[in-house]
Amino acid sequence: MSLLSNCQAACSTAPVAIPTQIIGSIDETAQLLLGLANDAGDDLARRPPGGWVSMIREYDFQTQGLAAQLGTIANVGESAVISGLSGIQDVQPAIWIASGTGIPNNAAIRLVTPPVTMTTTPNTITLSVRSTVTGAGSFAFGQSDYPLPGDFVRAIDDTFWDRSRFWSMRGPQSPQQWQLYKSSVIGRASIQRRFRFRSVYSGGGAFISIDPVPFDNGSQFVFEYVSNGWCQGINGVPQNSFEADTDVMIDATLEYLLRLSLKYRLLRRLGLSYSEELDEFERQVDKALAHDGGATILNLTPNNNLSLIGPWNLPETGFGNVSA
Repeated sequence: MSLLSNCQAACSTAPVAIPTQIIGSIDETAQLLLGLANDAGDDLARRPPGGWVSMIREYDFQTQGLAAQLGTIANVGESAVISGLSGIQDVQPAIWIASGTGIPNNAAIRLVTPPVTMTTTPNTITLSVRSTVTGAGSFAFGQSDYPLPGDFVRAIDDTFWDRSRFWSMRGPQSPQQWQLYKSSVIGRASIQRRFRFRSVYSGGGAFISIDPVPFDNGSQFVFEYVSNGWCQGINGVPQNSFEADTDVMIDATLEYLLRLSLKYRLLRRLGLSYSEELDEFERQVDKALAHDGGATILNLTPNNNLSLIGPWNLPETGFGNVSA
């Protein structure tokens, strides 16, 4: 059922006129219903701590890096400037890190010049710190921070993997843990990567920061997250609010719960009794939460011993035979 159909169903049980249009209507009841529907959708989206199954997404992204190349480094004021570079048009300030001759650990890129135009390409990089040496050297660059999906709400724990190395990632790190690894000597010896969510730009969106910074190009990273898209248009694109009368909830269960929520919310706004409708809504939400995604089978007599080989991973026949 669409937004309009759900609103009409809610009105059929209340002493109000049934609307023929919701989005764009000047009718006060239609405007009230739109506000209640969006409130109901937001409320439902926040119910399960781990997110509804229909709102869980997988995010895959690749590392970006530039192989070491020759250049010249000099200190200008409180910054180091590397000149004579090539192929750095994709390097972005604040979210890329430099490494190489005389460059301190975790030296962020502050500026890339000149700007990319039809006639010019960048060849100079300014760092956030001074270099310990000057002159010719070899320099590599890697992206340390990656933007999160536009519909990101919260991450699913223990789903972060470096697929190129078959390693799970440690995190999210707290600010204290992050600085321990980024600023102390123990961070230099790490192999397994860590991550943290943070805002890189002042007033900007959130990023996922990777440490140690990957300087290779094309490594595969993945994690799962809860999307903010609890409804969708006729084109199937998830949305976080209703934008058309034909919009629907992301799945049939949430659609049913939305209709129940609309009923009690409308009665409450009209000053009428809504306790029975609210009770029915809450009971159905509890059932939906219990059934969403199913449940694992629990072993009442688990074996805590580590078993690396057994009948579950040995063939039933032909054990030890060698094929000619």
